[in-house]
This record gives sequence, C-alpha cells and structure tokens, in this order.
Amino acid sequence: METIKNYLDAMFANLPNKPSVIKAKDELWQMMEDKFNELIAEGKTENEAVGTVISEFGNLSELAEVLGLEDEVVQDEAGGEAETEAERFTRDEAPAIVIAKDEAENLLKESSERSTKISLGIALCVMSPVLGIISEAVLNGKGGFINFLLVCLMIAAGVILIVLGANAGESWKKYSKKKCTLSMDATKYVAEEKAIYDRSHTLILTVGILLFVVSWIPAVIISNVIPRFGDLGGAFFFICVGIGVLLVVYSSLRSSGYESLLKLNGSGTIKYSYEPEEQGEYKYVSPVADFCMSIYWPFMTCLYLILSFTTMYWGLTWIIWPIAGVLHKPLKKALRDKEQ
Repeated sequence: METIKNYLDAMFANLPNKPSVIKAKDELWQMMEDKFNELIAEGKTENEAVGTVISEFGNLSELAEVLGLEDEVVQDEAGGEAETEAERFTRDEAPAIVIAKDEAENLLKESSERSTKISLGIALCVMSPVLGIISEAVLNGKGGFINFLLVCLMIAAGVILIVLGANAGESWKKYSKKKCTLSMDATKYVAEEKAIYDRSHTLILTVGILLFVVSWIPAVIISNVIPRFGDLGGAFFFICVGIGVLLVVYSSLRSSGYESLLKLNGSGTIKYSYEPEEQGEYKYVSPVADFCMSIYWPFMTCLYLILSFTTMYWGLTWIIWPIAGVLHKPLKKALRDKEQ
C-alpha cells in the first residue's frame, strides 16, 4: 500500500493546493485502497495488486472528470498528454532539475555543518573579552598586551569559522543558480525532518533567550558573594550571552535550511505545501499566525522570567502559566486554517 500512496502523492504533487484537489485526492486514495483490498481477497499477490491498481487509476487525464479536476488537469493539444496547470505554465521554460532524496540528505547535512560553523564563529566573537577578563584578574591588571592578544585571537578564530561556514556547501552552490525542484520522496523526507527538528527548534530558542535574560545574574552574585573576584562576573556575562547567541543563531539557520529546500517546489502546489500527516492539524491561516504560535511558549517563558526578575514577585508571576495554558487551545483553534 505504501507504493500506491507514494504514486498517488507523485500524481498530485504539482496540482494546486486547494480543498477541491485535496478532496479529490482523498477520494482517489479510497478507490485505490478498496480495489487493492478486493484484489488481495481474490488471491492476487501484493505486487500484482499494486500493478493493477496503478494501471487502472494512475492516469489523471482519464479520471479528471470523475474527480472534478477538469480545470486543474488539462489536455496538452500538441501531444495529447495530461498536464497540470503548473506544468502548462512552465512547459516552455527550461526544465527544472529534480533533486532526489539522497541529494536532499546531503544538502541538509551541509546546512547543519554551515549553521554550526557560523553560529560558533559569532559566539566566539561575542565571548572574545572572556579570556582577557580572566587574564586581567589572574595577572592583577598587569597583562595589558596579553589581554589584547587573547581577545584578538578569539575574534580571529570566530571570523575564520564564519568565513568557512559562509563558503561551505558545494551542493548548495551547485543548485543556487539553477531552476530546481524536489522529488516527491525528497519533499516528504525534508518535510518530515523539519517537523522533527521543529520540536527541538522551539526548545533551543527558549534556552538561548533564557540565557540572554539571566546573563546578568552571575555577575551580580559574584560581585556580592566574592567581591575579590568581582571582575570575573563580566566573563560569566559574556559567556552566557555568547552561548545564547550560539543557540539562537544555530537553530534559526538550521530551520531556514529546511525551509529553503521546501521553497524550491512550485508555489501553490500540493508538493510545495506538503506536511507530514501528524502535523496537518497545526496548519494555520497565514504565515504570521504560524510564526506567532511557534513562539507562543518561548514568549511566555521570557515574559515570566522578565516579570519575575524585575518585580521579584515570584509568588504571583507563576499565574502566567495557567493563564497561558488556558488561552493556548482556543487561540490555536481560532487561528487554525478551516479549509485544510
């Protein structure tokens, strides 16, 4: 059945992403499934049943009228072959390069490596004063040139990593100036990987933002508890901010890698809008609504910490969590796309 489902996805990949097409796809899937089960009950092997189902239901031009897809699937007057609206619009242009699943895996791997180098490079630049501060404390203010040298070395290392990250990715360069699209298998793979990573993305962003918010706390504690080493508080401040920058930049770049690949598919098509089945209920009415809901809990976390630290009313600020929990479900329902 998986073979039939993959074939069906490929058939509808370039059709417009609208309710009538989605409904037609579901109807055709039900017809295919019923026929497959009927053939299996008659004693056919799975391969025979799959072949028969595809041969009977695998031509959209023959099924367009039955499924109500006459406007989406048109007949090419020159060759008599079925084509979608998207294919008809682009048939006179140079054909797009189809990126297969294994190449998509390489592109995502390169994106991850590039994200690591760039985010680490930026973090090193932010944390460049740390070694200088530590050296200043250890040498009792007598290491002026050494401090300057340590700062310069960290900045140089950070810049090198940023440059290496910006210039990395031979596969990305290969496709950057060409018209490309993902195969349906590649689209599924990238979308599923993105759905998995999105869960970590929110957590990483939350931790990164949290480090920004609490970065001043170590400096205050050290200054009051160990006044002799008060200067080291600045080092901890830059370390917290640097790690926060590392997490936020890495997670953002990593997420954009998935989005960049999915955007290679034709805008407005089912393939362009493909989402793993378990993620379908989280489709919102607009990109803005999608973004707002993606940062809902990180925002509430930051709001809670900011209010708590600025007012010091920890016994009252906790009320944010039950309120946020009560509001989340109706807000999610209100912003959900009613036509999906």
